[in-house]
This record gives sequence, C-alpha cells and structure tokens, in this order.
Amino acid sequence: WPLTIWYRIEEFQLVSLKIIAEAVLLCSPNYVNQTSLPLCVLGELESQSLAFSKPCTLWASPANAGSLDLANEIAVAFAADRETAGLTICTTDDRPASATHLLLYLNEDTFVSDERLAEQVTQARQDRLPIVMAHENDPDLG
Repeated sequence: WPLTIWYRIEEFQLVSLKIIAEAVLLCSPNYVNQTSLPLCVLGELESQSLAFSKPCTLWASPANAGSLDLANEIAVAFAADRETAGLTICTTDDRPASATHLLLYLNEDTFVSDERLAEQVTQARQDRLPIVMAHENDPDLG
C-alpha cells in the first residue's frame, strides 16, 4: 500500500480517498494483475482542461530552489502546449518586465539557501507583483 497523507483541505482529501480506493481495488481479484487504475472523482481538476483567462508569465527565480521544478509541474497540469494554456515560465535571475506573477516555492530551506530570494520577494511586494505561494507538503522535500 502506498503511504497516503491525509489533509484537512477538501480537495486534497478527495485525492487521498482516490489513492486509498485504488490501493484497495488493486488488491481485489478483478484488478490484482494491474499496477494502476484510471480513477477520477467527478469534477476534479485532473479531468478538466485548464487554461488561463489571459496570458500569464510565471517567474521562477533561480534563487528559489525547487521553484523551476514546480513551475514545470504547473505547466504540465495546464496543457501540453503552454501557449494554448496561456502560460510562460521565466527563470531569469532578475525579474523580467513581462512577469505577471512570482512563484514562491516554500519549504524548510526556502530562505536559507540563497539570500537573493528575500530581496526578490521584498521587491515583488513593493512592485505589487502577485506572489503565488506553494507550500511543500512532502516531508521528504522539506
């Protein structure tokens, strides 16, 4: 059985329930020879095509370790073709003029690995650049 973390947020609870249901079904005689099942919950985001209502340039600063990996995961979730989804990812050291959002990947090492990040976040706040904060929930990733 895979380790399933239970969260208080309803959308995450649905994901946890789906993982538990899949694990139970894979142990049943009808599915014992399969390694995964294409389960979905009615209305879940994974079953919908996602796109931005207007073009979005997400700045994943190199000073924020892990933000580029997360930005790429977001891009995959929105569309195989980023242009169709309206998403551009920028990874420059300095904030690009085209940035519409700063992606701030948060874990236990966020502000100890590169002091430039604190300066970038401060500047983004002063510029009123929206900051998308993503808190890491995997204990192995901090």
